[in-house]
Amino acid sequence: MKTLKTMLALLLAVSITSVSAQIGTNTREAVDNTKAMIANKQQLKKDVAQLHSFKKKIAAFEDAFISNDRKQIKRLKADILSDMKREIAQSERKIKQDQIELRQSKRELNNSRREARNSRRDVAWKNTRKNRRDLRDDKRDKRDDLRDKNDDVRDLKAQVARTARQKDIMKTIKAYNYLAKRKSGKHKLVTNSNLLNEFAKTMEADIKATKLEIAEDKREIREDRRERREDRRG
Repeated sequence: MKTLKTMLALLLAVSITSVSAQIGTNTREAVDNTKAMIANKQQLKKDVAQLHSFKKKIAAFEDAFISNDRKQIKRLKADILSDMKREIAQSERKIKQDQIELRQSKRELNNSRREARNSRRDVAWKNTRKNRRDLRDDKRDKRDDLRDKNDDVRDLKAQVARTARQKDIMKTIKAYNYLAKRKSGKHKLVTNSNLLNEFAKTMEADIKATKLEIAEDKREIREDRRERREDRRG
């Protein structure tokens, strides 16, 4: 009898410790997701303003080229290259941030898998209504975290590809001498416009990706709230 009481006490202590640890983990995840959403909203506002400015410079560059304003062409090319350099630096920072978010989502997936294993063990040990409900909730959380991890893998790959293309475009624009008379002005204008507008489209893709990330952040925050309610419910 004494041995049985000791075993039950140990099981209760382990259970309480596990619940406390999970509450702490879910709280940290909620804080991380809220910070990510705030940062993404700030980045979105900046990206939209920078895209608008970049498109205005493209239009001014084309006008200068058509009017053969060599001084304006030279100045605007320098401005555009400066903007491209800034965008590439921002893209590289986004890659690093996406890598951080992917590591975080992998940790969250590992945590939810561990919770699901523990819940299956609890159901096998004592098949109560509460334990079955906890197992159902933990399986759902695991599916959500797997989806989030896959989303982060997709976002990282897309950001890496956009950044690589931005670098290629900048390299071409930088090397091209728009003042030289090697090709027809129409040909150079078309080549220039296509490349600059393609770069602008990578900026638009960044904005679309950031909006998607904000939507994902909001969804994850809702999931965090639900998990904390379930933690309190015990």
